[in-house]
Amino acid sequence: MSLPSMLFNALARRLSCCFPLDENDVRAVERLCAVPRRRVAARREFLREGDRPGHVHVLLEGWACHQVMLPDGRRQITAFHLPGDILWQPLGEARMDFSILALTPAIIAPIPTSALEAVAKAHPAIATALALQNRVAEAVLRRWLVNVGQRAAFERIGHLFCELHHRLHAIGLAQGNGFAFPVTQVELAEATGLTPVHVNRVLRDMRRQGLIDLENRVLRILQLRALAQHALFDPAYLEPHGHHSAAPSP
Repeated sequence: MSLPSMLFNALARRLSCCFPLDENDVRAVERLCAVPRRRVAARREFLREGDRPGHVHVLLEGWACHQVMLPDGRRQITAFHLPGDILWQPLGEARMDFSILALTPAIIAPIPTSALEAVAKAHPAIATALALQNRVAEAVLRRWLVNVGQRAAFERIGHLFCELHHRLHAIGLAQGNGFAFPVTQVELAEATGLTPVHVNRVLRDMRRQGLIDLENRVLRILQLRALAQHALFDPAYLEPHGHHSAAPSP
């Protein structure tokens, strides 16, 4: 699926991947995001476990991750977030049970919950897209659980690479089979339940097999179809509306 040229807003691009939006819907999303933005430096934790943010936080530019810290300092990354993703949506007085870290310089839009609810009520397509976006986020989390519970190390990393490529391609941020990849090997290990040494070994194997090239924080998947087959990757969980993005598949 190619995105309409009118979709410049990151949230509108992301929502349109879940459900079609017309021009009125897009304009409503743009107005929704017309709030004072928060700029966050790379590798800065800007929402912390125990906080009670009162606004919906949307990532407009950059990469971020959800993380859970153990008392002894170990960390599990539970999600990578890309432009257009909703990072946090408040519910009553609920506290955050995770923290959010910017992996790159990032721009955040803190949107009042009441404003989001009003737009969703006035625009049924946006309401549907938001619900489907939440469903995709839950599906991604389930795949990550399967990753650490059932897949071998090669499959874990390969599946994550395919997933990120698919998500970035859907919003126009992948160039062919390549994309910016700001994640370090330590962070990749913390996201896949592996050690950095094991991650390094898997990346060497992938390079040796001609599946990927990773240099200067740019990842190119040289054989996308082969990597997807190795990792048992099926993008259907990322496409709640049933349309498939026309990602390159050499």
